[in-house]
Amino acid sequence: MKRWVGAMLAVIVGVVMMMADIQPVAAATDTNDPYFGNQIHLSQIKATKAWDTVKSNTSITIAVLDTGADYRHPDLKDNLLPGINLVNPGKSAQDDNGHGTEVTGVLAAEGNNGIGVSGVLWKARILPIKVLDKNAVADLDLVAKGIHAALDRGAKVILMSVSSMSYSPALTNAVNRAEANGAVLVAASGNEGDRAAYPAAYPTVIAVGGVKANNEPIIESNSGPELNLMATGLNVYTTKLGGKYGGFSGTSAAAPQVAGAAALVLERHPKLRPIDVRQLLYQTATDLGTPGWDKRTGYGLLDIQKAVRSPMSMDFLEPNNTQSQTKAFPIESQIRGNLGPNDTVDWYWMDIPYDGKVTFKANVSVGLASPMAATFYSDKRSPVTHYIGNGDTLTVPVKAGRMSIKLVRNGGVSAFTYVLTSKFSINPDRYEPNNTMETARPLVGNQISVTGNFHEERDQDWFSYYVREYGSMDVTVTPDTKRMDLVLNIGKQEGTQTKWDPAYDSGDRDDPTERVQKEVSPGKYFIRVSEYEQNAVNAEYTLDLNFTPVKKDPNEPNDTYRQASPLEGGYLMTGTFPTATDTDWFQFTVNKESYVSIRAPFVPVPSGMRIALYSSSNLDYAIATTNMVAQLSDQGKEVLGVRLQPGKYYIRLNSATSFKYDLYRLTVNQQELIAGYRDISTHWARNEIVRLSSKGVVKGFDDATFKPDQAVTRAQFATMLIQAMKANRMQVGTYSGKTTFTDLSRNHWAYNNLGLAYQLGIIKGYPNRQMKPDQAISRAEMAAMVARAHNVLWYPRSVSSYRDVPTSHWASPAIEALTTREWLRGYGSLFKPTGIATRAEVVVLISKSYKL
Repeated sequence: MKRWVGAMLAVIVGVVMMMADIQPVAAATDTNDPYFGNQIHLSQIKATKAWDTVKSNTSITIAVLDTGADYRHPDLKDNLLPGINLVNPGKSAQDDNGHGTEVTGVLAAEGNNGIGVSGVLWKARILPIKVLDKNAVADLDLVAKGIHAALDRGAKVILMSVSSMSYSPALTNAVNRAEANGAVLVAASGNEGDRAAYPAAYPTVIAVGGVKANNEPIIESNSGPELNLMATGLNVYTTKLGGKYGGFSGTSAAAPQVAGAAALVLERHPKLRPIDVRQLLYQTATDLGTPGWDKRTGYGLLDIQKAVRSPMSMDFLEPNNTQSQTKAFPIESQIRGNLGPNDTVDWYWMDIPYDGKVTFKANVSVGLASPMAATFYSDKRSPVTHYIGNGDTLTVPVKAGRMSIKLVRNGGVSAFTYVLTSKFSINPDRYEPNNTMETARPLVGNQISVTGNFHEERDQDWFSYYVREYGSMDVTVTPDTKRMDLVLNIGKQEGTQTKWDPAYDSGDRDDPTERVQKEVSPGKYFIRVSEYEQNAVNAEYTLDLNFTPVKKDPNEPNDTYRQASPLEGGYLMTGTFPTATDTDWFQFTVNKESYVSIRAPFVPVPSGMRIALYSSSNLDYAIATTNMVAQLSDQGKEVLGVRLQPGKYYIRLNSATSFKYDLYRLTVNQQELIAGYRDISTHWARNEIVRLSSKGVVKGFDDATFKPDQAVTRAQFATMLIQAMKANRMQVGTYSGKTTFTDLSRNHWAYNNLGLAYQLGIIKGYPNRQMKPDQAISRAEMAAMVARAHNVLWYPRSVSSYRDVPTSHWASPAIEALTTREWLRGYGSLFKPTGIATRAEVVVLISKSYKL
C-alpha cells in the first residue's frame, strides 16, 4: 500500500572525469519564444548566461521517468524520442496526467523557435518513460524498472519525477546499476516538508530542493543530510497538456533544471563520469544560508553559467586542512578530496542523529594497502583511528551529536584522490530483543511513553500491557520522520489464543501518526508496532499509552427518587452516565426560606446534560429545569437559581451523551433569605432595607438580591421616593403625561414614577428634553432630590460641613439642610458629592427623612 509513489521528484544521469580548460563559444542568439519573459527561473539559475557557452545537447539520451509527455505539444514534439510505457506496455508514452509534460517543458521545451517557452536545453533527445499512471502514482518497483529501461536505451541523464518515503531494494539495485553504467541521476527531494525522499536520498543521486525567487526554500521542499542542490521551485512557467502553458511549483519543477544543467555539462565534456558531474554542480553552486553545505539548502543554488564554464576541481572543499576549516560530510552522502605531500590533512564534520554506526566505503586512486588514516572524534568517546585503502569498508560506532573526522596521508605516499561514501545505521532500541510475542516487553502504569525504532529489516516491536479493570486505552504511535510508515496491531489474550483488532494503518503523508482509542476489559493485551514495508529505517517512533479506568459512581444506585442520594457534604453532587438512559437522583433539605444556586464546576461532555428540580410535595412537575448544564458550566455561569421555602427537594440529572471516565461535579449552595434577599444578612443597612421592603418602598431583583452597594439610577430613585411618599400617606397625585422626553418611552418600567417626580419638581430634566432614566445619580443629586421632595428651604450657608463641598457648590444648600436634620452623613470631613449614590445609602436616607 505505502510503496506507491507519486509525482514529486526528478533525476539525472551522466558521466565524469577531469575537465580541461573551457573555451568560450559564440554568443547565443536571444530566444524569441513569446513567453520567455515569464520564465524568471532561467535567469535565477543563470541558464540564460550559460547559453552563450552551450544551449543544447543532442548527442546523449535524457530519460524522463514520469507520466509521459505530450507528443502533440508544438514546443516539445521535436525534442521527444519514441517513449516507453511501463504502466500500459504496448501503448505510447503520451501523457494522460500533465505532470510529465510540465517537467519535460522545464527541461527541454524547444528554445528560440518562436513558440511558447524555452527549456534549459533548447534542443535535446528526450526519452519519456511512463512509470506513473493517470493519477501520477505507481508501484515503487515500476520506477526501478524505468531506470533499467532507460539504461537499456543508453540514457546518460535520468530525470525522475517520482517520490516515495519508503526504501526499496529494487530501486537501490537500479540506482547502483546507473552509477556503474555512467548515468547521472537527478531527483527532486520531494514535497513532504520532511527528509529527502527516495530516490533522491541515495548518495549517488543529485537531490534537488526548491527555492522561491528570494532564494528561500519553499516550505514543502524536503531537506536533510541527503540534500545537494537547490533550484527554482515556485511558479516555474512551462508547457502544459493540450499545447498550453502555465505555472508549475514544487521540487518536481526544480529537478529538471538540474537535469538540464547536467546535460549541458556533458555536452561540453562528454567523458565525465557521474561523480564528476555531481561534484562540478556542487562546486559551482551559489552558497545559500549557512556557509558551506547545510541541510536546508545543500551546497546552494544551481549556477549553470559557472557549471559549464568552470574547470572541475578534484577537491573543491579545500581549504579544510585544519579543524577550524572543517567541511561538512553529511551522513548518507559522498565526498571527494585529494591528499599529497603539500596537502597532508583534510578535516570534516558529520552530524549524527541517533546512536548507531556509520559505514564508510572508500575508493582511493592508489593501490597501496593503507595510503591514509582516518581518526574519528565523537562526543563522549575516545578518538578511534582506522587505516583506509582502495575498496575498504570500515564501520565506526557513533553517538548522537557532532563527529569530527581527520584524514591524514600516510608518509611516503604520493598524491592521490579519495572518494568516501557514508551510510548510517541506527542502534537497536533499548527494548530489543522484542520481535515476538514471547519476548514482548511489559508496559507498566497508566501513562507510558516509550521510544523505539526498526534497526534492521523485518524488525517488529512487541509490548504487553495488563489491564486490571474496565476502562479506555488510548494508544498513539508517532514517527519522527515520514520515511517511517507505521502499522499498529492490538490484540487481547483469550486463553491460548489472541484476538486481534484489524490493523491500524490510517496514517498518511500529512499526518503519519497512528491513533487508537478503545474500550478494554481486564486481561492481557499485546501491542505490535511494525514498519509497513518491513524496512530498516534510521528514525525513531514514540509510543504513548494512556489508560483511563471507568470511574466508579460513588452514589449508585440512585436511579429513582426513592434511591436519591443525600448531597455529599450537604452541597456536592458527583457521578457518571455510562449510558444515555442512566438517571441520577439527589435530595436535600431547606430549613429556612433560601435562595438555592446550582453550579457545575465540571461536566465531561460539551452538551446534552439536563437537570430538573422537584419539591417532595409534587414530583410530577419540575420547579426549574434546563438542558444547558454543560454549556453553562463552560461559561462559568449559574445552572439554576431559585427561591425555595422550607422543605425537602429532589434533583434529577441525566445526559443524552454518555460518559464514564470522568465524574461530573455539581454544587448546591443555600443562602438564607432576609426579607427575601440573600445579600444583606451582614450589611450595615440591613435593618432599613428590611423595613422599607416590608412597606413596599424598595424592591430587589429576580435573583433574590438587593445589591445594596450597587449604584442607584434616576428611575430607581424616583420610584423609591414616590413609594416612600405614598407609604407616608402623602398625596402625590398621578402623572398627567403632559411633558414628554425623547429618551423616556411609555414602555419604560418607571415611566409614570419619573413623570410624576418631574411633575412634583423632585427631579429635573436635561437639555434637548432628555430624562436619562438609567443614569446613576451622584450623592449631590441624591441630596437635592430628597430636599426637593420634602420642600426643604434652600439658602446659601456661610460655612460648609465638608471640605469637598464649598458653599459655592450648587448642591451645598441641600446637603447642609439634610446634614443639619441628621438625615445625611458624609465620610468624616468629606462628603464626596460626585461619588455614586448606592442603593443602601438611598434606603437609609429615605428611612430617616420619612421616618419609615
